[in-house]
Amino acid sequence: MKTIIEQWLESQRETCIGILEDLVRFQTINPKFSKTADRKETIKLQKYVQDFMIKHGMTVDYWEVEEDLPNVVGILKGESPCNSLILNGHIDVVPPGDLNKWNTNPWDPVIQDGKLYGRGSGDMKAGVAANLLVAKFLHDHQIYLENDLQIHVVVDEEGGGSGSRAVLEKYSRGGGVIVTEPTDNIINPTEGGLEWVRIHIEGVSSHAGWRYSDIYPGYSGEGVNAIEKATKIISAVQDLERTWARKKSHPLLPYGVTTINPGVIIGGASKGQEGPEITTNPAITPDSCIIEFDLKFLPNEREKEVKEEFENFIKQVSLTDDWLRDHVPTIEWGIRGISFPSVDTSLDHPLVETCSSSHREFNIEPDFQGFVAVSDAAFYAGKGIPAIIYGPKSERIHGVNECVDIESYFQTIKVLIATTLKWNNKWGT
Repeated sequence: MKTIIEQWLESQRETCIGILEDLVRFQTINPKFSKTADRKETIKLQKYVQDFMIKHGMTVDYWEVEEDLPNVVGILKGESPCNSLILNGHIDVVPPGDLNKWNTNPWDPVIQDGKLYGRGSGDMKAGVAANLLVAKFLHDHQIYLENDLQIHVVVDEEGGGSGSRAVLEKYSRGGGVIVTEPTDNIINPTEGGLEWVRIHIEGVSSHAGWRYSDIYPGYSGEGVNAIEKATKIISAVQDLERTWARKKSHPLLPYGVTTINPGVIIGGASKGQEGPEITTNPAITPDSCIIEFDLKFLPNEREKEVKEEFENFIKQVSLTDDWLRDHVPTIEWGIRGISFPSVDTSLDHPLVETCSSSHREFNIEPDFQGFVAVSDAAFYAGKGIPAIIYGPKSERIHGVNECVDIESYFQTIKVLIATTLKWNNKWGT
């Protein structure tokens, strides 16, 4: 079977590259990041995917997650759906940024020095193309599987994962999923969890002209500056972040990955639902300040326990301040819908072992690490579906001159085909 795969890939080399080039040409910018994003580009790409799947023997489900933002699921029926292997990939990309800084047109893929350049080439249209090519191989060789093969091509991974979450409302069963994000052909069976959390600090507004009476003894000022109170929270959270770096670790992830990044701070007067309504008048002592953090936790930690630890920490910090002691900041989790469960698939799980064995068939010793970012694998793991992240080598993801390594792309295709065959006991048949 190894020889058959290698011969097929050699004969299909131009086709494999051509499919990836086709996908890159669609300007599928996530509309959450650009007011000028053309949703029709997403429709065109997903129609391309739908036609490809039908041509190669798959049953196709096409539906809109949001207006003009469709998901596509292709199913190659086997004897049973119970132990389905799922291949997942997203087709939304971030904007290309300043086009003058690109060496090539980001929407007109170019191959140079063994790399294919273009926006989304690495993140993650090469992974999507590789998934589709698994179906083509099976169709070309008329291989009938023991278990269903599902290919999930989704929208909005970059904006929070609504595409994969919508898929899992309809397709919540599977023996395992491979999310083909770029990983340099390293098997990633773990991924930390992520929460966006907002802390709201209250103060008392007053005229800044009387600030002296608020901050110096001997006066009876009533103003309490919420921004200044927020700085105490930020400083304390930085201490907690360093404590977590010393005490928490995972063998497949770098030390210190449990970061708590203060990414947004808005202070001002007149508290509204999303923060202060007046943010352009420094003559007012602010009575409202929100801080929004990007908080990461380890694959082997429980989300509930991490939240409790963080909330208790904020309460303890508040006890050290006379004002905050009686006006404890409020905490809101999962803001803007961002809440990613962790992925913690055991190295001896059949999905990991099958993917590892597939590497060895091509004389490649498998390597393992944890996925530092977050991906749609989180939502599958949250539904109890074992997940790994595995894909080609890419460079400058989300940046200028994004590219994917061509040979790494082909290695990904080989490993995915072999893994699918082994998962279905078809290796050597």
